[in-house]
Amino acid sequence: MSNPLNIGISGLLAAQRSLTVTSNNVSNANTEGYSRQRAEISNREPVYSPGGYLGTGADVVNVRRVYDSFINGQVVTNTTRASYLEVSYEYASQMDNLLADPQAGLTPALQDFFAAAQGVANDPSSIPARQVMLTSAESLANRFDVMSRRMNELRDNVNIEVSNIVPEVNSLAREIASLNMAISRSPGIYSGRMPNDLMDKRDQLITQLSQYIDVQTVEQSNFAINVYIGKGQALVADTEAQELSVIPNPYDSSQMDVGYANGATTVNITSLLSGGRLGGLLDQRKEVLDPSENALGRIAVALSETFNAQHRKGMDLNSELGEDFFSVGTPEVLASSNNGSAATVTATITDPNLLSDSDYRLSFDGTYFTLTRLSDGRGEGPITAFPFTSADGFSIDLASGPAAAGDSFLIRPTRSMARSLEVAIDDTAKIAAAAPLRVDADLANIGSGQISLSGISDTTGPEFTTTPVALTPPLLIEFDAATPNQYRIFDNTTPGSPVLISGPNTYDPVTGMDVVADNGLGYGYEVRIDGEPGLGDRFTVGYNAQGVSDNSNMLSLAGLQTTNSMLGGTASFLDAYAGIITDIGTKTHQADIANQAQQTLLRQAVNAREAVSGVNLDEEAANMMRFQQAYQASAQVIAAARGMFDTLLGAVRR
Repeated sequence: MSNPLNIGISGLLAAQRSLTVTSNNVSNANTEGYSRQRAEISNREPVYSPGGYLGTGADVVNVRRVYDSFINGQVVTNTTRASYLEVSYEYASQMDNLLADPQAGLTPALQDFFAAAQGVANDPSSIPARQVMLTSAESLANRFDVMSRRMNELRDNVNIEVSNIVPEVNSLAREIASLNMAISRSPGIYSGRMPNDLMDKRDQLITQLSQYIDVQTVEQSNFAINVYIGKGQALVADTEAQELSVIPNPYDSSQMDVGYANGATTVNITSLLSGGRLGGLLDQRKEVLDPSENALGRIAVALSETFNAQHRKGMDLNSELGEDFFSVGTPEVLASSNNGSAATVTATITDPNLLSDSDYRLSFDGTYFTLTRLSDGRGEGPITAFPFTSADGFSIDLASGPAAAGDSFLIRPTRSMARSLEVAIDDTAKIAAAAPLRVDADLANIGSGQISLSGISDTTGPEFTTTPVALTPPLLIEFDAATPNQYRIFDNTTPGSPVLISGPNTYDPVTGMDVVADNGLGYGYEVRIDGEPGLGDRFTVGYNAQGVSDNSNMLSLAGLQTTNSMLGGTASFLDAYAGIITDIGTKTHQADIANQAQQTLLRQAVNAREAVSGVNLDEEAANMMRFQQAYQASAQVIAAARGMFDTLLGAVRR
């Protein structure tokens, strides 16, 4: 019915409820995630009268939150990206500080070691110089170990953070599921009367969840929100939350991965996760920590193998052949815990010059094996026989078998090499600074011929090992007394009665030549003559016993500092390390720039949301005055209606 009293009461109630909404906005002005609410006032249905339709007042028909789903989605997306880049910069910068440190990095230790080697080359018989070289070698090995352990500490930090984040994700998922239930059971939702505060809280929880992991949301017909992670794995489905778990990596139990319950089994979904702090941690482990430690180990094994190979070509102060100067471990081969057999695989470094910084997976399909480089997915196979030599400088062998279909193995050719590098000798006399051969020209020679040792390729042959501290046989190179540039090679074991080994051979006085290597003798060294030997000139090749002042092998060892013995012959040890620094430095710089830009984008998204959904106290103060005035005006309407009613009653009494 249309009468002033009812109209006044409806206006009074509408103003009162509007004031309540405004008061709630003011009270929650600093509440994170709160969306400004607005009372929707609608006029009541008018009534017909002879004079036309008369209004019957107004009602608050709904209280809606001022909300933009697109802008809120931008906040969630930018929060995920910002958290991801923040952790990326955090770990990349720690790696950059470790590798590029001018005191604690590898560069000064490498430079000191090769400087010490040059010191021995300058004075090969000096015991103090040799001791400095051993001390520098120990310091270098220790530097490799310290840097590798620091990288492991960062990896342990990743494991700890992953173990802490997963329970947080589960807790948030349970809260979202609980709010889904409360919202879906709220009265009036199907008529548009939504529980605004519950929906704000749910949105806030989803934003918090996006800090940890990239999420996708889908609203259901009952207004519950399903939350998906990874490649479509449901974390929240209606009112049910799915639990994630921290599980050990199937190959390496010290590495923590993320599991997802699939019925009675738990599926490893680590490779499917992205975004947020959790995704950033997993990516930093995979793309920064692991390749960096692999690359550091690659330098360690290349240094060890290359230096040892040259050191074995030398002779020490005891006139004995050089031994290994460094020792280093073997490649890691880890069998999957899901393997159906007890088959084992071993790996061996074959060429450190070809090693990459990647890990590899060896898989068996029941018939053939396939080797996959994990950094780029490049495959080798099918492998039909063992041992198999990879194009990346290592070989693999099936140590025991047979393997079962589905078996797989993780191969880390260089991961542990930096930690395992050690100095293999502890006696300064064992440093092989000299060459094991001595070449001499007869004092009676009449020509200009000069003999030199071109190089030593192998000291494991019988010419070096048949008799210790001797050459078997020693050689006499004799030019013919009648025919120019004709020479013969003799076994000079018994001087004065040599035994012919090779000849006559023709010598080229214009270019000079290797007179030993070119004769097919199969010795592990090459001897060269230059100039023009005279008729009857003689040259000898023998063991360099007591050659304590010879520095020829140490010069070769010191020269390894600048030799391109890594990355396919394109880089030295220092170049390879500089490459690691450059790569990490670039990633750090990129992460820093991207992080700063993303923080700006996040602030803009949050500001855009606040502009739409945030509480403006000035606006609320104006609304409060407006609704207060409306309340007072409605009260005056009620007072007027009462006065009219009293006047009517007074007229009746008369």
